[in-house]
Amino acid sequence: MPRDPLAPLGPWLGRVVDSCPCGRRHEVLLRRVLAGPGAVEGIAGLVRELAAPGAPVLLLADPDTRDAAGRRARDLLVRAGLPVEELLTGREPHCDDVTLETLAAGVRDAPALLVAVGAGTINDLGKLLAARLRVPQVTIATAASMNGYASSIAAFTARGLKRTVPAPPPVALVLDADVLAAAPPRLRAAGFGDLLSKPVSSADWLLSRALVDEPVCETALALADTAAARIRERAAEIGAGEAGAVLDLAVALVLSGISMAVAGASSPASGGEHLVSHYLDVSAEAWERKPRLHGEQVAVGTLVSLALYRELRTAGPPDPSVPPPPDEDDAGLRRLHGHLPPRTLEALLAEARAKRARRPDRRERRRRLAASWNTTWEILDRQLATGAGLAEDLLRAGAPTSFREIDVTPGRARHVVRGARHMRNRYTVLDLAADLDLLDEFAASLPVTILGVVGT
Repeated sequence: MPRDPLAPLGPWLGRVVDSCPCGRRHEVLLRRVLAGPGAVEGIAGLVRELAAPGAPVLLLADPDTRDAAGRRARDLLVRAGLPVEELLTGREPHCDDVTLETLAAGVRDAPALLVAVGAGTINDLGKLLAARLRVPQVTIATAASMNGYASSIAAFTARGLKRTVPAPPPVALVLDADVLAAAPPRLRAAGFGDLLSKPVSSADWLLSRALVDEPVCETALALADTAAARIRERAAEIGAGEAGAVLDLAVALVLSGISMAVAGASSPASGGEHLVSHYLDVSAEAWERKPRLHGEQVAVGTLVSLALYRELRTAGPPDPSVPPPPDEDDAGLRRLHGHLPPRTLEALLAEARAKRARRPDRRERRRRLAASWNTTWEILDRQLATGAGLAEDLLRAGAPTSFREIDVTPGRARHVVRGARHMRNRYTVLDLAADLDLLDEFAASLPVTILGVVGT
Protein backbone atom coordinates (compact mmCIF):
# COMPACT_ATOMS: atom_id res chain seq x y z
CA MET A 1 0.00 0.00 0.00
CA PRO A 2 1.42 3.44 -0.92
CA ARG A 3 2.63 5.50 2.02
CA ASP A 4 0.29 8.32 3.03
CA PRO A 5 2.34 11.56 3.16
CA LEU A 6 -0.25 13.11 5.48
CA ALA A 7 -0.13 10.36 8.09
CA PRO A 8 1.90 12.43 10.60
CA LEU A 9 -0.54 15.35 10.29
CA GLY A 10 -3.85 13.48 10.31
CA PRO A 11 -4.26 13.15 14.08
CA TRP A 12 -3.67 16.89 14.55
CA LEU A 13 -5.79 18.60 11.89
CA GLY A 14 -8.59 20.53 13.58
CA ARG A 15 -7.77 18.83 16.86
CA VAL A 16 -8.76 20.21 20.26
CA VAL A 17 -6.72 19.04 23.28
CA ASP A 18 -8.59 19.65 26.53
CA SER A 19 -6.47 17.53 28.86
CA CYS A 20 -2.84 18.38 28.08
CA PRO A 21 -0.42 17.75 30.99
CA CYS A 22 0.64 21.40 30.74
CA GLY A 23 -2.83 22.40 31.92
CA ARG A 24 -3.68 24.49 28.87
CA ARG A 25 -6.33 23.89 26.24
CA HIS A 26 -4.94 23.57 22.70
CA GLU A 27 -6.77 24.00 19.42
CA VAL A 28 -5.21 23.39 16.01
CA LEU A 29 -6.97 25.72 13.57
CA LEU A 30 -5.52 24.10 10.43
CA ARG A 31 -8.32 21.74 9.36
CA ARG A 32 -7.56 20.53 5.86
CA VAL A 33 -4.42 19.65 3.89
CA LEU A 34 -4.32 18.56 0.26
CA ALA A 35 -0.99 16.90 -0.51
CA GLY A 36 0.59 15.01 -3.38
CA PRO A 37 1.40 15.45 -7.06
CA GLY A 38 -1.01 17.89 -8.68
CA ALA A 39 -2.67 18.80 -5.38
CA VAL A 40 -3.27 22.37 -6.57
CA GLU A 41 -5.94 20.98 -8.92
CA GLY A 42 -8.19 20.64 -5.88
CA ILE A 43 -8.16 24.33 -4.99
CA ALA A 44 -11.61 25.15 -6.40
CA GLY A 45 -13.32 22.37 -4.48
CA LEU A 46 -11.51 23.42 -1.31
CA VAL A 47 -12.59 27.04 -1.71
CA ARG A 48 -16.21 26.06 -2.38
CA GLU A 49 -16.14 24.03 0.82
CA LEU A 50 -14.74 26.84 2.96
CA ALA A 51 -15.96 30.14 1.50
CA ALA A 52 -19.36 31.77 1.61
CA PRO A 53 -20.78 32.09 -1.93
CA GLY A 54 -21.04 35.38 -3.80
CA ALA A 55 -18.10 37.41 -2.53
CA PRO A 56 -14.80 37.24 -4.47
CA VAL A 57 -11.79 35.11 -3.61
CA LEU A 58 -8.76 37.31 -2.92
CA LEU A 59 -5.62 35.71 -4.36
CA LEU A 60 -2.34 37.02 -2.90
CA ALA A 61 1.00 36.29 -4.58
CA ASP A 62 4.30 37.82 -5.63
CA PRO A 63 5.53 37.67 -9.25
CA ASP A 64 7.50 34.46 -8.68
CA THR A 65 4.85 32.58 -6.73
CA ARG A 66 2.24 33.69 -9.24
CA ASP A 67 4.29 31.91 -11.92
CA ALA A 68 4.86 28.88 -9.69
CA ALA A 69 1.23 28.20 -8.83
CA GLY A 70 -0.82 31.39 -8.61
CA ARG A 71 -1.77 31.65 -12.26
CA ARG A 72 -2.85 28.00 -12.31
CA ALA A 73 -4.88 28.48 -9.13
CA ARG A 74 -6.60 31.56 -10.55
CA ASP A 75 -7.51 29.73 -13.75
CA LEU A 76 -8.96 26.82 -11.79
CA LEU A 77 -11.04 29.12 -9.61
CA VAL A 78 -12.35 31.12 -12.58
CA ARG A 79 -13.15 27.94 -14.51
CA ALA A 80 -15.20 26.81 -11.50
CA GLY A 81 -17.23 30.01 -11.71
CA LEU A 82 -15.70 31.65 -8.65
CA PRO A 83 -15.01 35.42 -8.78
CA VAL A 84 -11.34 36.18 -8.18
CA GLU A 85 -9.47 39.37 -7.36
CA GLU A 86 -5.68 39.29 -7.49
CA LEU A 87 -3.41 41.19 -5.13
CA LEU A 88 0.20 41.15 -6.31
CA THR A 89 3.14 42.28 -4.19
CA GLY A 90 6.48 43.39 -5.53
CA ARG A 91 9.28 40.93 -6.11
CA GLU A 92 10.94 39.77 -2.87
CA PRO A 93 8.32 41.38 -0.57
CA HIS A 94 8.80 42.00 3.13
CA CYS A 95 6.34 41.14 5.86
CA ASP A 96 6.37 44.54 7.50
CA ASP A 97 4.07 47.33 8.58
CA VAL A 98 4.49 49.30 5.34
CA THR A 99 3.73 46.34 3.04
CA LEU A 100 0.73 45.25 5.08
CA GLU A 101 -0.82 48.72 4.94
CA THR A 102 -0.23 48.90 1.20
CA LEU A 103 -1.90 45.53 0.64
CA ALA A 104 -4.88 46.40 2.85
CA ALA A 105 -5.38 49.62 0.89
CA GLY A 106 -5.42 47.62 -2.36
CA VAL A 107 -8.37 45.40 -1.40
CA ARG A 108 -11.37 46.65 -3.41
CA ASP A 109 -14.25 44.41 -2.36
CA ALA A 110 -14.72 42.48 0.86
CA PRO A 111 -13.61 38.92 0.01
CA ALA A 112 -15.09 35.64 1.15
CA LEU A 113 -11.69 34.01 1.53
CA LEU A 114 -8.01 34.77 0.97
CA VAL A 115 -5.81 32.37 -1.00
CA ALA A 116 -2.12 33.06 -0.30
CA VAL A 117 0.21 31.56 -2.90
CA GLY A 118 3.76 31.48 -1.63
CA ALA A 119 5.97 30.53 1.27
CA GLY A 120 7.28 32.45 4.29
CA THR A 121 6.60 36.09 3.52
CA ILE A 122 3.42 35.62 1.49
CA ASN A 123 2.03 33.13 4.01
CA ASP A 124 2.65 35.54 6.89
CA LEU A 125 1.30 38.54 5.00
CA GLY A 126 -1.76 36.43 4.16
CA LYS A 127 -2.29 35.55 7.83
CA LEU A 128 -2.18 39.18 8.91
CA LEU A 129 -4.28 40.45 6.02
CA ALA A 130 -6.89 37.71 6.43
CA ALA A 131 -7.12 38.50 10.15
CA ARG A 132 -7.64 42.18 9.35
CA LEU A 133 -10.32 41.35 6.78
CA ARG A 134 -11.85 38.72 9.12
CA VAL A 135 -11.91 36.00 6.49
CA PRO A 136 -10.40 32.48 6.39
CA GLN A 137 -7.15 31.82 4.57
CA VAL A 138 -6.03 28.96 2.36
CA THR A 139 -2.32 28.76 1.56
CA ILE A 140 -0.87 27.12 -1.53
CA ALA A 141 2.71 26.38 -0.53
CA THR A 142 5.26 27.06 -3.25
CA ALA A 143 8.37 25.92 -1.34
CA ALA A 144 9.29 23.69 1.59
CA SER A 145 11.34 26.58 2.93
CA MET A 146 10.08 27.30 6.48
CA ASN A 147 7.88 26.00 9.27
CA GLY A 148 5.36 28.83 9.59
CA TYR A 149 2.57 27.48 7.39
CA ALA A 150 0.53 26.09 10.29
CA SER A 151 1.81 28.26 13.13
CA SER A 152 -0.35 30.81 14.92
CA ILE A 153 2.27 33.54 14.64
CA ALA A 154 3.82 35.63 11.89
CA ALA A 155 7.32 37.05 11.55
CA PHE A 156 6.51 40.74 11.26
CA THR A 157 8.82 43.74 11.09
CA ALA A 158 7.38 46.75 12.89
CA ARG A 159 9.34 49.95 13.50
CA GLY A 160 12.31 48.24 11.89
CA LEU A 161 12.53 45.31 14.31
CA LYS A 162 11.48 41.79 13.33
CA ARG A 163 9.36 40.04 15.93
CA THR A 164 6.73 37.33 16.13
CA VAL A 165 3.13 38.49 16.47
CA PRO A 166 -0.12 36.50 16.90
CA ALA A 167 -1.69 35.57 13.56
CA PRO A 168 -4.33 32.88 12.91
CA PRO A 169 -3.00 30.11 10.66
CA PRO A 170 -4.66 29.08 7.41
CA VAL A 171 -7.68 26.83 7.77
CA ALA A 172 -6.42 24.77 4.82
CA LEU A 173 -3.12 24.14 3.09
CA VAL A 174 -2.20 22.82 -0.34
CA LEU A 175 1.11 20.95 -0.67
CA ASP A 176 1.60 20.14 -4.35
CA ALA A 177 4.62 17.84 -4.66
CA ASP A 178 5.34 19.00 -8.21
CA VAL A 179 5.30 22.68 -7.24
CA LEU A 180 7.44 22.11 -4.15
CA ALA A 181 10.03 20.04 -6.05
CA ALA A 182 10.28 22.69 -8.77
CA ALA A 183 11.24 25.43 -6.29
CA PRO A 184 14.88 26.60 -6.28
CA PRO A 185 17.15 24.18 -4.36
CA ARG A 186 18.13 26.89 -1.87
CA LEU A 187 14.54 27.06 -0.64
CA ARG A 188 14.28 23.41 0.34
CA ALA A 189 17.76 23.58 1.91
CA ALA A 190 16.55 26.56 3.94
CA GLY A 191 13.49 24.62 5.07
CA PHE A 192 15.69 21.75 6.16
CA GLY A 193 17.91 24.22 8.04
CA ASP A 194 14.92 25.78 9.78
CA LEU A 195 13.57 22.38 10.80
CA LEU A 196 16.89 21.10 12.13
CA SER A 197 17.12 23.93 14.65
CA LYS A 198 14.77 21.95 16.91
CA PRO A 199 17.41 20.16 19.03
CA VAL A 200 18.72 23.53 20.25
CA SER A 201 15.52 25.58 20.21
CA SER A 202 13.82 22.95 22.36
CA ALA A 203 16.87 22.87 24.65
CA ASP A 204 16.56 26.64 25.06
CA TRP A 205 12.91 26.21 26.02
CA LEU A 206 13.81 23.62 28.65
CA LEU A 207 16.63 25.86 29.88
CA SER A 208 14.24 28.77 30.30
CA ARG A 209 11.93 26.58 32.36
CA ALA A 210 14.77 25.69 34.71
CA LEU A 211 16.17 29.19 35.18
CA VAL A 212 13.37 31.71 34.52
CA ASP A 213 10.22 29.66 35.18
CA GLU A 214 9.04 29.65 31.56
CA PRO A 215 6.15 27.17 31.18
CA VAL A 216 6.84 24.28 28.83
CA CYS A 217 4.28 22.13 27.06
CA GLU A 218 5.59 18.59 26.67
CA THR A 219 3.08 17.91 23.89
CA ALA A 220 4.43 20.77 21.79
CA LEU A 221 7.99 19.77 22.62
CA ALA A 222 7.42 16.19 21.45
CA LEU A 223 5.79 17.41 18.23
CA ALA A 224 8.77 19.61 17.42
CA ASP A 225 11.22 16.79 18.05
CA THR A 226 9.17 14.35 15.96
CA ALA A 227 9.04 16.79 13.06
CA ALA A 228 12.83 17.10 12.94
CA ALA A 229 13.66 13.47 13.59
CA ARG A 230 11.43 12.00 10.88
CA ILE A 231 13.01 13.96 8.03
CA ARG A 232 16.74 13.76 8.80
CA GLU A 233 17.07 10.31 7.23
CA ARG A 234 16.00 11.83 3.89
CA ALA A 235 18.60 14.61 3.90
CA ALA A 236 20.44 13.41 0.78
CA GLU A 237 17.18 12.93 -1.16
CA ILE A 238 16.10 16.43 -0.19
CA GLY A 239 19.42 17.77 -1.41
CA ALA A 240 18.85 15.97 -4.71
CA GLY A 241 15.33 17.41 -5.05
CA GLU A 242 13.49 14.08 -5.01
CA ALA A 243 9.81 15.04 -5.07
CA GLY A 244 8.63 12.57 -2.44
CA ALA A 245 11.37 13.65 -0.02
CA VAL A 246 10.59 17.33 -0.57
CA LEU A 247 6.91 16.65 0.14
CA ASP A 248 7.90 14.81 3.32
CA LEU A 249 9.99 17.85 4.28
CA ALA A 250 6.98 20.10 3.75
CA VAL A 251 4.80 17.86 5.92
CA ALA A 252 7.46 17.85 8.66
CA LEU A 253 7.62 21.64 8.51
CA VAL A 254 3.83 21.83 8.88
CA LEU A 255 4.07 19.52 11.90
CA SER A 256 6.68 21.86 13.38
CA GLY A 257 4.31 24.76 12.81
CA ILE A 258 1.57 22.86 14.61
CA SER A 259 3.93 22.47 17.58
CA MET A 260 4.11 26.26 17.76
CA ALA A 261 0.34 26.55 17.48
CA VAL A 262 -0.04 24.07 20.35
CA ALA A 263 2.51 25.96 22.44
CA GLY A 264 0.88 29.30 21.70
CA ALA A 265 4.36 30.66 20.97
CA SER A 266 7.37 29.96 18.77
CA SER A 267 9.37 28.57 21.72
CA PRO A 268 9.51 24.87 20.64
CA ALA A 269 10.92 25.86 17.26
CA SER A 270 12.78 29.13 17.83
CA GLY A 271 15.60 29.90 20.24
CA GLY A 272 18.99 31.55 20.18
CA GLU A 273 19.71 30.23 16.69
CA HIS A 274 16.75 32.22 15.33
CA LEU A 275 17.99 35.35 17.09
CA VAL A 276 21.23 34.96 15.13
CA SER A 277 19.22 35.05 11.91
CA HIS A 278 17.09 38.00 13.02
CA TYR A 279 20.16 39.99 14.04
CA LEU A 280 21.75 39.35 10.67
CA ASP A 281 18.58 40.66 9.04
CA VAL A 282 18.45 43.93 10.97
CA SER A 283 22.20 44.48 10.48
CA ALA A 284 22.07 43.90 6.74
CA GLU A 285 21.70 47.52 5.66
CA ALA A 286 24.58 48.85 7.75
CA TRP A 287 26.81 45.95 6.77
CA GLU A 288 25.88 46.28 3.10
CA ARG A 289 24.95 42.64 3.05
CA LYS A 290 21.92 41.14 1.40
CA PRO A 291 20.19 38.87 3.93
CA ARG A 292 20.25 35.21 3.08
CA LEU A 293 17.21 33.00 3.42
CA HIS A 294 15.98 32.69 6.98
CA GLY A 295 16.55 28.94 7.17
CA GLU A 296 20.07 29.28 5.75
CA GLN A 297 20.98 31.69 8.52
CA VAL A 298 19.19 29.55 11.13
CA ALA A 299 21.23 26.51 10.05
CA VAL A 300 24.45 28.33 10.93
CA GLY A 301 22.92 29.73 14.12
CA THR A 302 21.99 26.20 15.16
CA LEU A 303 25.61 25.08 14.90
CA VAL A 304 26.61 28.14 16.96
CA SER A 305 24.14 27.15 19.70
CA LEU A 306 25.29 23.53 19.69
CA ALA A 307 28.93 24.58 20.04
CA LEU A 308 28.05 27.03 22.81
CA TYR A 309 26.12 24.39 24.75
CA ARG A 310 29.17 22.12 24.53
CA GLU A 311 31.43 24.88 25.86
CA LEU A 312 29.14 25.67 28.78
CA ARG A 313 28.70 22.00 29.62
CA THR A 314 32.44 21.62 30.20
CA ALA A 315 32.85 24.94 32.05
CA GLY A 316 31.31 23.59 35.24
CA PRO A 317 28.81 25.21 37.59
CA PRO A 318 29.17 28.85 38.61
CA ASP A 319 30.31 29.80 42.10
CA PRO A 320 27.23 31.48 43.63
CA SER A 321 29.45 33.41 46.05
CA VAL A 322 31.13 35.22 43.14
CA PRO A 323 29.29 38.39 42.05
CA PRO A 324 27.71 38.00 38.61
CA PRO A 325 28.89 40.14 35.72
CA PRO A 326 26.92 43.39 35.42
CA ASP A 327 24.09 43.62 32.92
CA GLU A 328 24.81 45.86 29.95
CA ASP A 329 23.54 49.38 30.50
CA ASP A 330 21.92 51.44 27.75
CA ALA A 331 25.20 53.14 26.89
CA GLY A 332 26.89 49.78 26.34
CA LEU A 333 23.97 48.51 24.29
CA ARG A 334 24.08 51.60 22.09
CA ARG A 335 27.79 51.04 21.46
CA LEU A 336 27.28 47.38 20.58
CA HIS A 337 24.26 47.99 18.35
CA GLY A 338 25.13 51.44 17.09
CA HIS A 339 25.26 50.28 13.47
CA LEU A 340 21.51 49.66 13.45
CA PRO A 341 19.05 52.20 12.01
CA PRO A 342 17.71 54.50 14.77
CA ARG A 343 14.18 53.09 14.75
CA THR A 344 15.45 49.51 14.89
CA LEU A 345 17.93 50.38 17.65
CA GLU A 346 15.22 51.85 19.87
CA ALA A 347 12.98 48.81 19.38
CA LEU A 348 15.90 46.50 20.22
CA LEU A 349 16.71 48.53 23.33
CA ALA A 350 13.12 48.10 24.52
CA GLU A 351 13.47 44.31 24.22
CA ALA A 352 16.86 44.35 25.95
CA ARG A 353 15.54 46.49 28.83
CA ALA A 354 12.61 44.11 29.32
CA LYS A 355 15.00 41.17 29.44
CA ARG A 356 17.26 43.03 31.89
CA ALA A 357 14.28 43.64 34.20
CA ARG A 358 13.18 40.00 34.21
CA ARG A 359 12.97 38.10 37.45
CA PRO A 360 14.66 36.04 38.65
CA ASP A 361 17.68 38.27 38.06
CA ARG A 362 21.15 37.21 36.97
CA ARG A 363 22.40 36.50 40.49
CA GLU A 364 19.42 34.24 41.21
CA ARG A 365 19.74 32.46 37.85
CA ARG A 366 23.37 31.65 38.63
CA ARG A 367 22.37 30.40 42.07
CA ARG A 368 19.66 28.17 40.58
CA LEU A 369 22.04 26.77 38.00
CA ALA A 370 24.70 25.99 40.60
CA ALA A 371 22.15 24.24 42.81
CA SER A 372 20.64 22.18 39.99
CA TRP A 373 23.66 21.76 37.72
CA ASN A 374 23.52 17.98 37.34
CA THR A 375 19.73 17.78 37.05
CA THR A 376 19.53 20.63 34.54
CA TRP A 377 22.24 19.18 32.35
CA GLU A 378 20.70 15.70 32.42
CA ILE A 379 17.60 17.24 30.84
CA LEU A 380 19.57 19.35 28.37
CA ASP A 381 21.89 16.49 27.42
CA ARG A 382 18.95 14.29 26.44
CA GLN A 383 17.55 17.03 24.25
CA LEU A 384 20.88 18.02 22.69
CA ALA A 385 21.71 14.39 21.92
CA THR A 386 19.12 14.59 19.15
CA GLY A 387 21.47 17.03 17.42
CA ALA A 388 24.22 14.45 16.91
CA GLY A 389 25.37 14.41 13.28
CA LEU A 390 23.38 17.53 12.51
CA ALA A 391 26.14 19.30 10.57
CA GLU A 392 26.55 16.29 8.29
CA ASP A 393 22.81 16.19 7.61
CA LEU A 394 22.82 19.89 6.75
CA LEU A 395 25.61 19.28 4.26
CA ARG A 396 23.74 16.37 2.66
CA ALA A 397 20.67 18.55 2.20
CA GLY A 398 22.71 21.37 0.67
CA ALA A 399 22.30 23.78 3.58
CA PRO A 400 25.14 26.08 4.73
CA THR A 401 27.17 25.19 7.80
CA SER A 402 29.43 28.23 8.18
CA PHE A 403 29.20 32.02 8.35
CA ARG A 404 31.37 32.29 5.25
CA GLU A 405 28.72 30.46 3.21
CA ILE A 406 26.13 33.09 4.17
CA ASP A 407 28.48 36.02 3.44
CA VAL A 408 29.33 36.95 7.02
CA THR A 409 32.94 37.85 7.85
CA PRO A 410 34.58 36.46 11.00
CA GLY A 411 34.48 39.85 12.72
CA ARG A 412 30.79 40.28 12.08
CA ALA A 413 30.08 36.67 13.05
CA ARG A 414 31.62 37.39 16.46
CA HIS A 415 29.58 40.57 16.71
CA VAL A 416 26.39 38.64 15.93
CA VAL A 417 27.09 36.07 18.63
CA ARG A 418 27.62 38.83 21.18
CA GLY A 419 24.64 40.95 20.16
CA ALA A 420 21.87 38.61 18.99
CA ARG A 421 20.53 37.84 22.46
CA HIS A 422 19.18 41.37 22.80
CA MET A 423 16.75 40.87 19.91
CA ARG A 424 14.06 39.27 22.09
CA ASN A 425 12.97 39.13 25.69
CA ARG A 426 13.49 35.36 25.57
CA TYR A 427 16.02 33.35 27.57
CA THR A 428 18.36 31.21 25.44
CA VAL A 429 21.80 29.64 25.60
CA LEU A 430 23.20 33.03 24.56
CA ASP A 431 21.86 34.50 27.80
CA LEU A 432 23.16 31.58 29.82
CA ALA A 433 26.64 32.25 28.44
CA ALA A 434 26.28 35.94 29.32
CA ASP A 435 25.13 35.05 32.85
CA LEU A 436 28.28 32.94 33.22
CA ASP A 437 30.44 35.75 31.76
CA LEU A 438 31.53 33.40 28.94
CA LEU A 439 29.73 34.81 25.91
CA ASP A 440 32.42 37.28 24.82
CA GLU A 441 35.09 34.61 25.25
CA PHE A 442 33.11 32.16 23.13
CA ALA A 443 32.48 34.77 20.44
CA ALA A 444 36.17 35.62 20.29
CA SER A 445 37.12 31.98 19.76
CA LEU A 446 34.38 30.75 17.43
CA PRO A 447 35.36 27.41 15.90
CA VAL A 448 36.93 27.63 12.46
CA THR A 449 34.35 25.16 11.18
CA ILE A 450 31.59 27.65 12.02
CA LEU A 451 33.45 30.70 10.75
CA GLY A 452 34.37 28.88 7.54
CA VAL A 453 37.60 30.85 7.28
CA VAL A 454 40.63 31.66 9.42
CA GLY A 455 41.15 35.33 10.19
CA THR A 456 39.43 38.42 11.54
